Amino acid sequence: MADTRAKIVVYGAGGHAKVVLDILEREGRYRIAGLIDDDPCREGEEFFGHRILGSGESLEGLRRAGVGGAIVAIGDNETRCQLALEVEAIGLQLITAVHPAAQISRGVDIGDGSVVVAGAVINADSIIGENAIINTGVTVDHDCHLGPCVHLSPGVHVAGGVQIGHHAHLGIGSVILPGLSIGHHAIVAAGSVVTRDVPPAVVAAGVPARAIRKL
Repeated sequence: MADTRAKIVVYGAGGHAKVVLDILEREGRYRIAGLIDDDPCREGEEFFGHRILGSGESLEGLRRAGVGGAIVAIGDNETRCQLALEVEAIGLQLITAVHPAAQISRGVDIGDGSVVVAGAVINADSIIGENAIINTGVTVDHDCHLGPCVHLSPGVHVAGGVQIGHHAHLGIGSVILPGLSIGHHAIVAAGSVVTRDVPPAVVAAGVPARAIRKL
């Protein structure tokens, strides 16, 4: 019987791409045509069981050849979101990757291009923006709103009603108390406990967390 699943590519061939490939393989919803990497020396290389097909310049040809979707598997927020815009401009659909061992509650909305990794829990009526990463063992409680291009590192715990602005990055094991807001482009350092709102474009660190420098 012919495989009727949509063909996709994964943009990226580093550590995070391994995680995304594993999720996609476990989900089984797509045929993975191969990988995209902008290092020309890697074209044709085998990576984590898949072939690197070329750079971003090859996407248009792949679309014409029947590839319909893509996901950008790069950890850096700025790079990931810029490449996602380029993927969409070519006419490819951004897909999501949600690990079967993640727990997604009723009323949750996950934006296109986002990745939810094993052990993550997203509770009722939370909104995850486009091209976000909800990493290993993260918990996002009820009624949270995460903007586009957010990255929650492994072990982050976000209490209920938290607002997180676009391109914010929460470091490993950080904790956000209920009802707070994290500003756009803010960084919360690993292990920090946020007990008050974090302004946009600052680095916050410590227990309790405080802004230590501007970005």
